Amino acid sequence: MKTSNSELNGSTITIRLGNQDFSLIREIKNIADLKLDPRNQRISYKIRQKGLAATDSELHKLLWGMDSVKELYQSIYQNGGLIEDPIIDTDNKVIEGNCRTVALRELNKKFPKDSRFSRLYVRVLPAGVTEEQLTLLLGELHIAGKIEWKAYEQAEFVWKMNKIYGKSYDFLASHLRWSRSKLSQKIAAYEETKAYIERTADPQSINRFSHFEEFMKKKTLRDRHAEDPNFIVQFGDWIMENRLADSKDVRQLPQILENQESYKKFLNSGIKDARAVLYQTNPSLVSNLYNIIDQAVSELETISLQEIQILKSGDQARLDKFKKLKKALNSLESFSGVTFD
Repeated sequence: MKTSNSELNGSTITIRLGNQDFSLIREIKNIADLKLDPRNQRISYKIRQKGLAATDSELHKLLWGMDSVKELYQSIYQNGGLIEDPIIDTDNKVIEGNCRTVALRELNKKFPKDSRFSRLYVRVLPAGVTEEQLTLLLGELHIAGKIEWKAYEQAEFVWKMNKIYGKSYDFLASHLRWSRSKLSQKIAAYEETKAYIERTADPQSINRFSHFEEFMKKKTLRDRHAEDPNFIVQFGDWIMENRLADSKDVRQLPQILENQESYKKFLNSGIKDARAVLYQTNPSLVSNLYNIIDQAVSELETISLQEIQILKSGDQARLDKFKKLKKALNSLESFSGVTFD
């Protein structure tokens, strides 16, 4: 971004959106004149979920109900005003800065005679900016920039850019500096979370995105979903029933599904008992020692012919490693009284 000579009223800042430069004019506005944007990423899911009319008052109520906005209120109050200018369009609709606008409105309500909370600087976009360019701007600010969206909001942005505006994975990977696999997982997780929200009206639905993201990271779960479309619905039911209270629990779901006794425990008494069964049958899940043993066994079973030839040639450094391993196993047998036959 390039700023002109000063930051006073009437100055301009140039930004590039969709391969085109736009000049934003800095102006002073009354807080009462600003209008909230129903497309706001932080609350669009709640509007869909509750079937609300996207009026300014409903948007204000939804945003003011968020703890983060109340924290922003305190920050603005202590600072005596905003640090970052909101960005608006020529109709005074807030494109970027809806949370700041709501916090400032509440401060103006409490301190109506204090001009610090009744008037503010804004950056006004020129007419003719497209929806795609606005989406690009918000992504730059909230994913690549310093005001980071939550995971669900980031995924919704990526989904819009890919599904609505036709941006390729290569474009998004370059723009966001994400891998193609991460993009694919984000988009799939967003679509399933959106379906879950519409299907269940779960009040915690936006916080469930991380569950679906963990699901999409597991190939075995993705494959099962591809074979049985109803599996993702069942997965959502487990979330609703609090069988997978933490999104990290999803990481062990493939092992639970593969172990009949563990799966039975999962359905009857929950993840804790299911996990206990897994730990009993596979200590590698809870022990670094046994996990390393598994890795060593795998490496030894698949050792390359070239490596075997080097050992046969008498490479002393490599032979010493195996001698130490053998000595350690012999010592453990002697100390524990067991044999590893």
